Amino acid sequence: MTESKIGEEIADEKGVHSFGERLYVERKRQNLTIADVSKSIHLSEKIIDAIERSDISRLPQPTFVQGYLRSYARHLGVSDKPILEEYAHAVPHKLETELQPRSTLPDEASSDSPIVKMITLTMLVLMIAAALYAAFSYYKNAIVVGQDEPEMQTMLSLPESDLSAETDVLDDGVDVYTEQAQAEQVQPAIVVGEVAVSTSTGEQEPVQMQSTITEEKEQAPTLTSTTEEMVTEEKVNNQLVADGDDVLELSASQVSWIEVEDSKGVNLYYDLLPQGQSVRLQGAAPFKIFLGNAPEVQLSINGMAVNMKNRIRTNNVAQFKISVDHQQIVFH
Repeated sequence: MTESKIGEEIADEKGVHSFGERLYVERKRQNLTIADVSKSIHLSEKIIDAIERSDISRLPQPTFVQGYLRSYARHLGVSDKPILEEYAHAVPHKLETELQPRSTLPDEASSDSPIVKMITLTMLVLMIAAALYAAFSYYKNAIVVGQDEPEMQTMLSLPESDLSAETDVLDDGVDVYTEQAQAEQVQPAIVVGEVAVSTSTGEQEPVQMQSTITEEKEQAPTLTSTTEEMVTEEKVNNQLVADGDDVLELSASQVSWIEVEDSKGVNLYYDLLPQGQSVRLQGAAPFKIFLGNAPEVQLSINGMAVNMKNRIRTNNVAQFKISVDHQQIVFH
C-alpha cells in the first residue's frame, strides 16, 4: 500500500485524533517519507506504518511502543505527552497489566504470608535472645575474672618465705626453733605479732601483739621494753637505699603491709609497717607501690603529700606507680 493510500484512509476518519494521526499529519507537514523516518529513528517501515494507523494489534508490548512514540515525536520536534496520553487511552487495560506485580505461584510463599511472618518473627526473637545471652556471659565472666585477680594475694599476710623463718608453735605451747634460726645461732625466738585478715569483708584487723622469748634448756625470761624497741627498730629498718635522688616517706596509723620498688626494679621495702611508725626510702622514681590497709597509710614524695584516695580499692588495697614532674605529682 502506497503512502498516498494511507493518507486517504486517515483522512476518511475525520474527527478522530489518534496518537498515530498526530504523527502522520506532522510528518506530512515536514515533507518526510516513512523511509526517511525509519532511517533516522532506526525503526522498520512496518512499525512506523502501524503507529501512524494506530493499529495496536500490529504493535509490540506497550513498554516498547511508548519508547517508539517518544523517539518518533522527538524526531519530528513535537511534544510526546499528548501522544502518549492518547496511546494510554487506546490501551488502558494493557498498561494496567504492565504495572501489576508478578503473580505468585501456588506453591510459592509470599512475604505477606502468615507462615513467612511467623518464621521471620521467630528468627528475630532467637537472635535477640542469643545477643542477650552473649552479653550476660561476657559481663559475668568479667566479674569473675575481676574477683579472681591476685589482689587477695596482697593482703596483710607475710610471704611464705618470711613465714618459714618464724618459729613453729606446737600444740602443747612449746616453741621450736626453725632450721634457719639454728643456722644463724639465734638464741631467742621472738614472735612480734601478726595481722589477721577478714576474708568476708577484705578488711585488715590488727591482732594484739604478743611477745615471747624462749631460750633452749632455760626458763623463758620476760620480754623487756628494750627488746620491744629493738624489734620495732628491726622492722622499720627493713629497707634499702638505691641510686636515685627521689625520696619516698610512708607512715602508718595502723599496721599496714608495704611494698615499694623503684624504676630500676630495686625492692626498697617489703614488710609490715607497725602502727605509728614511718619509713623513708630513696631511689629513682617512678616508684611502684603496693599498700595493704591503704586508708591508714600516709604517703609523700620529695616532700609533697600524695592524695591517693581515688587509688584505694574496695578491699582497702592500693597499687600504683608515682613520680614527680616539675613539682607535680604524676600517677602512672
